[in-house]
Amino acid sequence: MQVEGLGKNQENNARNTGGYGLEMGEKVEENGRSAQSPKLESGRSLAEPSLSPNSQLSAHENVSKRHTPSSPSAHASTKPEDAITKKREHNRISENPEVQQQNKKVSLSTWLTSSGASSDPSHTIAPTTCASARIADRNSVFIGYVYPLTNASPTAISALLDNLTHVVHPSIPVTDLPPQFQHSASNRRGSTHDMYAYRVMQLKPGRTGLQGPNDFGIEHGLEDDGEKWGAEKIMRVITELGASDVLVIVSRWYGGELLGPVRFEHISNAARAALRHYLSQDTVRELRLRLQGLDQAIARFRSSTAALEPPRCYQDLTEERAKRLVQARQKTLQALQRRAKESLKNSG
Repeated sequence: MQVEGLGKNQENNARNTGGYGLEMGEKVEENGRSAQSPKLESGRSLAEPSLSPNSQLSAHENVSKRHTPSSPSAHASTKPEDAITKKREHNRISENPEVQQQNKKVSLSTWLTSSGASSDPSHTIAPTTCASARIADRNSVFIGYVYPLTNASPTAISALLDNLTHVVHPSIPVTDLPPQFQHSASNRRGSTHDMYAYRVMQLKPGRTGLQGPNDFGIEHGLEDDGEKWGAEKIMRVITELGASDVLVIVSRWYGGELLGPVRFEHISNAARAALRHYLSQDTVRELRLRLQGLDQAIARFRSSTAALEPPRCYQDLTEERAKRLVQARQKTLQALQRRAKESLKNSG
């Protein structure tokens, strides 16, 4: 783990003396015993105690990270060596076919579509974001992203995080990043933190899905990635907007200046803007399909040949415009239906 602001020799000295990287109250293993180790904030020489969510200043480490999805109950940070041990244990268990079958969970969307995801990060669908989901404050930048999530397995979530790290982040214009990141190579401009939360409707163990809604339950989890309490703010936004089958991520690029409690507002606002945009796009997709169906129905009334024409694409369609068009098409269809009835009466 590389600590921001420390050279390689300083980093080794700090590691040997236990001088960085742990929050006050976080347990570390020392000679087989549990011990308490204070956390030094980035750029500071004195340890500070852990504060409340509204007042704590987080320690920002520019680390090379890969996340293991955690449940709400497993919300604390994990040491690198502990993470490696858990990963090995997880790999050992997952190699057992019986355990694989026992632990297999299926989301509602996956059960209905039976579609798989590609393991290649470049083949993953791009996340949804928007201009209002990017927030800059002093030398920090926050960007919110939303991925559709149909399977809450660690493998599925890791694939999306890989796409974010290796495809999405390198493509961000350097002018949108803090000055400290603008002159780095594209593969070294990754975020300092990728905190996230997810909520997915899953098939309950032992259920087939044929007995109705009671066969399904909500699976959810969150990961701070070093920004303590950050993921909780994202989960609140998901709950507030009533979203499901989504993975909401807020990436933060830390530029060296501590922001204090206002960072939690930025995390919430970035997540909310991205999720609202995602849900709006979802609504637009439904309205587009409805609009295309109305067009086909109208065409059948007007001309038998027109009904054979391919449906319009309606590119750059906004939710407001789509609703207006649907309303107009409905009135047109109703008028045509009335005329058809009148024609039948007159002919009779």
